Amino acid sequence: MAQQQYTLFKKFIGYGHYKLIIADKEGTRMEAVTGDMDLISRLSSELEEEREKATKEAINYVLQES
Repeated sequence: MAQQQYTLFKKFIGYGHYKLIIADKEGTRMEAVTGDMDLISRLSSELEEEREKATKEAINYVLQES
C-alpha cells in the first residue's frame, strides 16, 4: 500500500518510548512502539521536508512491525 494512504499519530507511553499509530481511510489501524528519539524529534521538526521524510520512515516502521 502507498504511504500517502495513511495518517500517522504518535503517543508518548513513557520512558522515552512512543506508540506510533497509522490509520488508513477506512479506519484500519496498525501500531508499533519505538524508542527511536531521533525519529520522534524529526517528526516535530520545524522543517517541513524533514517532517515529511520522518513521517514516511515512521509509517514504514509501523508497516514492518505489524
